Amino acid sequence: MVKVEKIGNCRDLTCYVSTQNENKMNRNIFKLLVAILIVGGTIGNVNAQKRRTLETPNTVIYALPQTVLKVDVVAEKTIMKKGPFADYAKKYLGISDVVTSDGVEWKLKSIELNGVGEVDPDQYYKITTSVDYEPSLISLTPEGLIRGFNVKNSSFENVEKEIISLTSDEVKVEYGKFSIDPIVKYREDTTYQVVETDTAFIKVPVLEKQALTKSLEEKAEEAAHQIFKLRKRRFKILTANFEVLPPDGKAYEVLVKELAKLEEDYISMFVGKKVSIQKAYQFSYAPKQGENGGVIFRMSPQMGPVGVNDLGGRPVRVDFRNLNVTNQLAILPSAGVNPQTQIAYRIPGMADVSISNGKSVLLKKRMPIAQFGKIAKMPAEVLLNENFSIEFYPELGSIKDVTK
Repeated sequence: MVKVEKIGNCRDLTCYVSTQNENKMNRNIFKLLVAILIVGGTIGNVNAQKRRTLETPNTVIYALPQTVLKVDVVAEKTIMKKGPFADYAKKYLGISDVVTSDGVEWKLKSIELNGVGEVDPDQYYKITTSVDYEPSLISLTPEGLIRGFNVKNSSFENVEKEIISLTSDEVKVEYGKFSIDPIVKYREDTTYQVVETDTAFIKVPVLEKQALTKSLEEKAEEAAHQIFKLRKRRFKILTANFEVLPPDGKAYEVLVKELAKLEEDYISMFVGKKVSIQKAYQFSYAPKQGENGGVIFRMSPQMGPVGVNDLGGRPVRVDFRNLNVTNQLAILPSAGVNPQTQIAYRIPGMADVSISNGKSVLLKKRMPIAQFGKIAKMPAEVLLNENFSIEFYPELGSIKDVTK
């Protein structure tokens, strides 16, 4: 075994010698080990000095985010169509709850509130490189928001929400579509035709058939008659009161279902039709310091959710109460320090947010608001150490993680 020891206070590896000179092979092994250690130390020094010196300073511009409220709204549109026999529904069917006129109704079905980070136009900053600072170590979002420093693997995703808007279907209620009886009637009238004979002119009676369009009430009476016939036939099938019955249960089910659908179509000509569809909307609102809220959209009886400038709709407001959670937070003074050598970030505030439609409160939520907090700064010297990484929340601009 080779024994290695330090001679005097020499710090160089070449000052180490073998105390067993009698073995030539051991001396050769020792020289080989020394060479390996010297080469390894040289490689280690190269890695430790891998930062290159920047002769020309570079500047990187980044932005801090502001919280923008995204309000996702689902509204239901109900299209109402008056039936052609609405005026006779009470007389022939005894039904009084009918659609009396064509129209549209809107109502809110759901509302969702979320906060997203967008560039604050009042919070742009720049940081200038130092002699051994690599600007590529800064990570930004595509919009220019700060994400972090020395973040090797980016885990940020830009998620876009797709909003699908359904189109309105035309609602039709027509008698001719379901009528079994013809829409015209025939009437025979006796007319007289003058015929010449050998001695005189005589009147001969002639029967003529005339086609007349049925009146609206006559059509309504026939439709009501069909409704009662359908009900009677469905009753007989369900009570097995026919000589020939459907062969199996599936045939029973299909036959009864189709009779019920046909009856419903006939009844719609008296009571009218209501068709409801849903549409999705998204509105944005950026809270400002010193204000308590504002109108985010309006609810129009004819158009549904519309913009704030459409005065024909009822306003839907967002109100927020700043909880002032950062008021007592002490920020280190930075007077006299070059702002380009500091990294700015946000300490977000908190607020109680509510959305109301008149006196009706639709939603309440407590959420962080970036611009309700404070701006803090840290020295840019933290970038000189590659072993540290700083990650920020892009939507808030606050520190998420500091790792080594």
